[in-house]
Amino acid sequence: MANLKEEEIRRIVHRATMFQKFYGSSTQQPVSKLEKEYPDLFEITDSLNIDRAFVCEALLEHHGIPVEEPVIVDAGFNNAEVLGFSSGDLNPDTLKELRAQIEYHFNTVGELKHRKNKTTWKATPRGLSRFISSQNSPEVDLELSGSALKITAKQSMKTFNKFYFPALAGIFASVMFFAASVFGEMGSEGEVGIIVSVIFGFAAFLFSRFMNKRKLKKKTKLVDLVERLQQILARRQKVEVSTSNTISIPEDNYEGTDEIEIKDTKKVSTD
Repeated sequence: MANLKEEEIRRIVHRATMFQKFYGSSTQQPVSKLEKEYPDLFEITDSLNIDRAFVCEALLEHHGIPVEEPVIVDAGFNNAEVLGFSSGDLNPDTLKELRAQIEYHFNTVGELKHRKNKTTWKATPRGLSRFISSQNSPEVDLELSGSALKITAKQSMKTFNKFYFPALAGIFASVMFFAASVFGEMGSEGEVGIIVSVIFGFAAFLFSRFMNKRKLKKKTKLVDLVERLQQILARRQKVEVSTSNTISIPEDNYEGTDEIEIKDTKKVSTD
């Protein structure tokens, strides 16, 4: 089997099984080049009744599909926004997989809105999640821009920003203790006041740094989501391109045209 280890085979089979379970059936045709290159793999998947088209998709995904790296857009202190570009069409099957990936990432359901050149997924959480901005704010736009598809993922950071209040309180306490120590309000305890001021200030610094890392991690996850959507679009386009067949008819190789029978009643001679 061409350069495939046992663990890689299991991963490909598992992924192809997931594709088949998700889609049910495929409108694509298997990629003949891959069938010839990995005959043993397809023999295994055939015995498991897995559609060869899904095995091809799993193989392409396993090999990796290069995509343009998404970028984090400056959307202010309260919001996170990531922008990426890809090629490919938003046919129903592709859109179905994209939606499933988005809802899996945000761990919530959502609704799709279609406009002329734009499709928007908006989170519609249920229960208490409706009142949490990090859960009710996620939004993904898929917009045709020229020959490319622009992907924009957005999410509010207000929920995380509320956790900065302890850091602000620590800074305020640090300033107050320092001021009281400097201006003699604490009397002989001035040195203790300075020490307490430093402790509060350092704790506030560490906590704000921790929250900054949490916010950056959240933005990085948005980058991962956009990159994953790009890979899905690129993979499905690659399968479509690989399986598209054109029929060519030789111009000077017609046979049996000396006599053309029409409705079994007339004969037209080309002589």
